[in-house]
Amino acid sequence: MAQIHCQSKQYRDVNIFTFTEMSEDEAHEKFVEVRWGDRNSVTCPCCGAIGSHYYIASRKKWRCKDCSEFFSVTSSTILEGRKLTFRIILVALFLFVAAPKSDGANRIHPILGVTLRTVYMLFGKFREALWEQRDTSQLTGVVHIDGGHFCGKPRRPRVRQKANAKAIDSKLRNRKANLIPTDALKRIEPWNQEKLENRRIVLVMREVSADKRIGGLRTRIAIVPAETRAHVIQAIRTYVSSDATMVITDFSAAYRSLSSWYEHEAVNHSVEYSTDDGVNQNQAESFMARMRRSEFGILHGMRPQYLALYANEFAWREDVRFCTLGEKFHMLLSMILRTGLSKAWRGYNQGHRLEVEYDGIPKAEAWPWEETI
Repeated sequence: MAQIHCQSKQYRDVNIFTFTEMSEDEAHEKFVEVRWGDRNSVTCPCCGAIGSHYYIASRKKWRCKDCSEFFSVTSSTILEGRKLTFRIILVALFLFVAAPKSDGANRIHPILGVTLRTVYMLFGKFREALWEQRDTSQLTGVVHIDGGHFCGKPRRPRVRQKANAKAIDSKLRNRKANLIPTDALKRIEPWNQEKLENRRIVLVMREVSADKRIGGLRTRIAIVPAETRAHVIQAIRTYVSSDATMVITDFSAAYRSLSSWYEHEAVNHSVEYSTDDGVNQNQAESFMARMRRSEFGILHGMRPQYLALYANEFAWREDVRFCTLGEKFHMLLSMILRTGLSKAWRGYNQGHRLEVEYDGIPKAEAWPWEETI
């Protein structure tokens, strides 16, 4: 029987007991090791001085020999001000990377013995670290592109509607048009129009390996309000190099002008999922399938402000799927300790909410309350 990588013995190079059986001092040493390497290379986040600063064991803090400021291993990182123990953070991080399609705070918080909001914010910071440290280099080779509808799902009416042949066919084929309420539905449930305003398109671009056994190599995502030419071309031109061998999309009118920059192939999904010549966009479709399973079965909903963070998390999971658990764990912990103060979650418990949306398309991003907390 064939065995995929995530079911192999080599993949399980660490497990949850690796971290639950640690003492708090050992967990702290893990943070020191990942951030600085050893205690002789501790870097003061205030003045940048490197050395073996004065260590206060009872507080797990250092005092800088140069500027006399106090700091800890999480100072000036996304985990600054943490109240959780180091061991709980390590266990939460392991559970996060071990989940095949992300994990929900509602499942994890009773395991860790903390509140739902605590895990929700902690996982949010993990996703923000992935976002801030993401690779934005351009894709080359063969690139599969697709757009998927997320957020803003309409509610069913109180009174059941009699299904017609078109509605049944749309549902069975899982067409995007099935997400849009009919005129009759809008009249019965007028708030559906407001819900649809929160709908966003996750645009995924995946560079495909020449080895069919490997599949996707690198993944880039962008969030656009609609799958139209005006919105998708900018994102594609940002993340797909002009030297790309081929770009493959579906038959949406939004992608028709791609032939101006790339060799462009398209698949008519109303007829087939792969052409007779084998042209398909299956790597982009598989990404959408896993993210949609997570939205409905695990996360139970996403919000436009944080949608890019979720989409980028899935892009990262796709790109590191051949890494072992230990490699993914250390990779993410290193990203967390290299990421500065949180932009999306600082002051969350005090009522500060993110008022702008991440979209993944480079531009000057303004954070309305960054200077006030």
